[in-house]
Amino acid sequence: MILAGTAQGLGRVLRALRRSRVKRDVLYYLCSIYPESAYPALIADAVGASYENVVGALRGLGERYRREDSLLGLGLVEEVSIGRAKFYRVRDGAVEICRSLARHGG
Repeated sequence: MILAGTAQGLGRVLRALRRSRVKRDVLYYLCSIYPESAYPALIADAVGASYENVVGALRGLGERYRREDSLLGLGLVEEVSIGRAKFYRVRDGAVEICRSLARHGG
């Protein structure tokens, strides 16, 4: 479920992305490699952020990154398990949101 389907959900997505450079960069990176997926350490290297901040942006981590405002919680990213490893990719419906934000300087 992508929360951006409603006006309230879109506002929540925009607010979460505006408040966190790491979330924004992770989402843009995953959009740039769509439909491929990536593991958190690779994403961290690609966006120049720490592994912990990337994990927090993706799925929430402690007080700093709330689970409901994470990219998974917002429905923008999905987790793909391959064996014991977890990979992340942007959801099909979120690709257009990402491209629209990039076009409008979001």
